[in-house]
Amino acid sequence: MEWSNKNWKVEDELYSQKRKVNNKTSWKRPHIIGAFYSNKMDKVVEYESLAELLAYYLFELDRQVIRYYVQPVEVNISILNDEGEIKTWIHIPDVLVFRNGSDPTLYQIKDINSEVPKTFELTNRKCAKYAEERNWVYSIIYPKQMPKIISHNIKLLSGMTKKRKYFDEWIPEVVYRLKFAQKISIIDLACSFSAKINPLMILPVIYYLITIGEFKTDITSEVNQYSEISIASDFDDFDLYFMNEGVGKDEV
Repeated sequence: MEWSNKNWKVEDELYSQKRKVNNKTSWKRPHIIGAFYSNKMDKVVEYESLAELLAYYLFELDRQVIRYYVQPVEVNISILNDEGEIKTWIHIPDVLVFRNGSDPTLYQIKDINSEVPKTFELTNRKCAKYAEERNWVYSIIYPKQMPKIISHNIKLLSGMTKKRKYFDEWIPEVVYRLKFAQKISIIDLACSFSAKINPLMILPVIYYLITIGEFKTDITSEVNQYSEISIASDFDDFDLYFMNEGVGKDEV
């Protein structure tokens, strides 16, 4: 499906965050719970684990991800316990993603080494059913299982997402020069501006354009000033960078 030209006013309200990030156990996992500013969502996005943070950074880099909503819905779950009593609770999946070319996908983000609760399979079946009823896909992903070089590059680029005031003055010409060159290293593109401005001022512009998906580079190799870049068209399928255990609509 194509989501680029959609008005998101309804979804922004409907899928607003259902639970505030819980930091009551942060003393056990210092510096893991936090937030960052999302250029894509134009707001602060909270996360509860490094696995979530990696996933959200990847959504930021993926040009085809148009919108993603953290803790977007409440799924009612009930079970008959050993005493014959009905136990009910609400489960909130991690994120709902709208990506061009795909049905909306409801993700549960897991750490492969985390403890699996007894209700894990039941919760997944209920979430899959919830997604199917809305013509969505439900999937479990393990971002921390990505190759280390990819997670390293994602973390590197995530620190270059801030748009500085002078960027707007230079972005059109930076984009024009890359279109003309088609493919060039980051440093060579920056140095092509040496007659006008210090190339060190252009480097952050280039990295910023990578982080918002305007430029693309190979994140399966170390990203540095010698990396080659080109104008982004359709990004690679970023799902391939996850350990994906999808539950599709046909598998409910």
